[in-house]
Amino acid sequence: MPTLSLTQEQVTQLFQEHREALTQFLVYKIRCPDTAQDLCQETYLRLLREDALKHDENLGGFLYRVADRLAINYLKWQNQAKNSGLELTDDLICPRHLPDEITVLRQQCEMLLNAINSLPDKYRHVFLLRKIDELSYTQIAQKLGISEKTVQRYLVHAMLHCHERLQITGDWIA
Repeated sequence: MPTLSLTQEQVTQLFQEHREALTQFLVYKIRCPDTAQDLCQETYLRLLREDALKHDENLGGFLYRVADRLAINYLKWQNQAKNSGLELTDDLICPRHLPDEITVLRQQCEMLLNAINSLPDKYRHVFLLRKIDELSYTQIAQKLGISEKTVQRYLVHAMLHCHERLQITGDWIA
């Protein structure tokens, strides 16, 4: 197949010449005028993204081939959604948190951050190296020049402190 470089203006002209017929073709394929318009526009965008078009000297045919593939992909996607096995019922639970749950989670995060920030520096440093940086006791001990037993003791103190602060500041949901 020969390769042809078209300018943006040439692609636009090609699309404008075939737009109405292409839209009707897509309406026939997918049976939805709105979606057909969207797919027609996507066809145009895909052609604009191509640096060089591979064609068989029938650019109109190439345009329809791109649109046809987009329609097939759309229909496959629609079919997957219908056959996902998930029935839409009134008791279906949204996987996202509700606004009030998000508020509670934010408050809990804020309480935890306040508890961590109120730790003495040496405890906070060990706590963050373990929980955030996920370093082992050995790595923390080497990094700070202290024993592993001291790392364990600092971590226990830090966690007890955070637990106590969270119990004092409010009901913590585990």
